[in-house]
Amino acid sequence: MSIDQFVQLFALLLFCGLLAAILIGWRQIRSARGLPYFLLRRERLTQGWRWIFWGVVLGVVALLAQIFGLRVAYVIVPPTPSLTPTATITLTPTITRTPTITLTPTISGTPTITSTPTETPIPRLPDALAQLLIRETVTPDPDAVFSPIQVATRLDSLNRALDPAEVFENPLGKLFGAFTYDNLQNGVRWTAIWYRGVEEICIETKPWDGDTGGFGYTECQPDRWFPGDYEIQMFLGEQWKVTARFKVVGAPPIPTATPSPTLSTTSSATP
Repeated sequence: MSIDQFVQLFALLLFCGLLAAILIGWRQIRSARGLPYFLLRRERLTQGWRWIFWGVVLGVVALLAQIFGLRVAYVIVPPTPSLTPTATITLTPTITRTPTITLTPTISGTPTITSTPTETPIPRLPDALAQLLIRETVTPDPDAVFSPIQVATRLDSLNRALDPAEVFENPLGKLFGAFTYDNLQNGVRWTAIWYRGVEEICIETKPWDGDTGGFGYTECQPDRWFPGDYEIQMFLGEQWKVTARFKVVGAPPIPTATPSPTLSTTSSATP
């Protein structure tokens, strides 16, 4: 259950309590009119108005939960925005020559350090998916954010990762990439691509149909998890949002072939 759904359910329960309290109070007041004794009638009226009072209190709390409940929930469990990594420049030192002393003095070469800048490429959608976005009509909100992805084999009831890790050992089944999100809008296309090296093993892409904020996940279950380095890339529209990396070790189980039944014929001699 998402945070939006929990707040709506809480407000609905309070509203039902409002209706029930007012109904009980009204019945108490009506029944008091038929009592012949003053003290009993007054006690019944007091009980009825007390029920109506608490019903009004529940109604006020339900209204406050409807207006401010989502903000309070996000203060308690805030989605964590992902940090956009900046391109780094790696300095590659060159091998310098060692000055040698000979009988004839020579001028040795001056050691130099040559920096070779290498920029980390920003992930981009495959061309086939980029062509699909041409027909999209919903533009992503620039304030939309995803938290870092946590990879795990299980999720809890709120779609949060249980025992996330960066290294997994075969045998493996389905893996989940859990994250939090905020400021998403329905209809905007989001994409999650799972890679083993440069090979795409799972692709999940569809228009967003969840809440504006909360917990979400992507999943992948190939035929076998081969040992190696894996990567999850997530996009909102064409914009890359976050990347997660993990490793699988150990040989995957070898699938066993199921023997198929064969039809055998038995020949009999004719006397």
